[in-house]
Amino acid sequence: MPLLLCRRRRLLPLLLVLVAASHGDASGDTYDTSMCLQKPTTCGNVSISYPFYFATKTKDINGSSNSYCGYPGLAIDCDDAQLILQLNGAEKYKVNYINYGNGSITNVSLVDQEVVDDSSGCPRVDHNVTFAQGSWLLFPAGMPLDYLVFFLGCSFPNLFLPPENIDPITCSFIGLNGQSYVLPKDQVPPGSWSQFCQKIYEVPVVKYQSMDPKGDAWRKGGYGQVLRQGFPLSVNDSRRPPNCTQCEESKGRCGFSQAREFIGCLCPNGRVRSVRCEPSDLTTESAVAISLPPKKQIFSIDRILTKN
Repeated sequence: MPLLLCRRRRLLPLLLVLVAASHGDASGDTYDTSMCLQKPTTCGNVSISYPFYFATKTKDINGSSNSYCGYPGLAIDCDDAQLILQLNGAEKYKVNYINYGNGSITNVSLVDQEVVDDSSGCPRVDHNVTFAQGSWLLFPAGMPLDYLVFFLGCSFPNLFLPPENIDPITCSFIGLNGQSYVLPKDQVPPGSWSQFCQKIYEVPVVKYQSMDPKGDAWRKGGYGQVLRQGFPLSVNDSRRPPNCTQCEESKGRCGFSQAREFIGCLCPNGRVRSVRCEPSDLTTESAVAISLPPKKQIFSIDRILTKN
């Protein structure tokens, strides 16, 4: 009897290994590959590739619902052949173009959607450009930027004169009384005159050429040409977690949760790995077929003992 117990104890580790093998790789869960941009696609005349992702393509990854295949903050929509990106989860911007370089994004050019949709010839904005906390997007280093400042609905008391040498724009905006000014930030007159304006907004613009806000063309809406040039943003690669970097080095795509946390490496064949894709994951063969556990085998301890 003791000999029988000893044999059974020696066989238990072997049986545990066999049972584990029959259940497959614990990190080999699958995902819906349609959620990833497997190949570049276009919206209008803009080419779209990973790490951008369509906002409507969120799926479940390893039990985390509404996960996505791409970087946080790079959700896009294609609306009437216009590529739209939201900043801070609210304001919508039209994507003018995306420049890709060496597997990462060099810059993205955005234009406020309100400017794009304006048909009056006098575009206005009603918000500043803001980024969500921990945003992966930032203004690119070394890119010359300026700001246009909107002073809207300004009414000056009798004892306070408006600033000299600047004239209000001729455009009137619904819901705002008084005069309005649009000025490059470096040409805003000093003083406390802006306290008499109902709303003040700053909009980043690329400084392609000298801006003259004193001419009639500017006052009649010419500043809109500057706004429509857009402004650039770049992806902050320093925010990419080490697991995501390793995943991309293995030809995978990074999956993130709605909390902006890396939750898995999405491989081309539909497998989800914890960090890196295996060489066998780089084929287009369906992972659903290869991820099914092998047929379970029932081992009898008594049968094995009998053979021994």
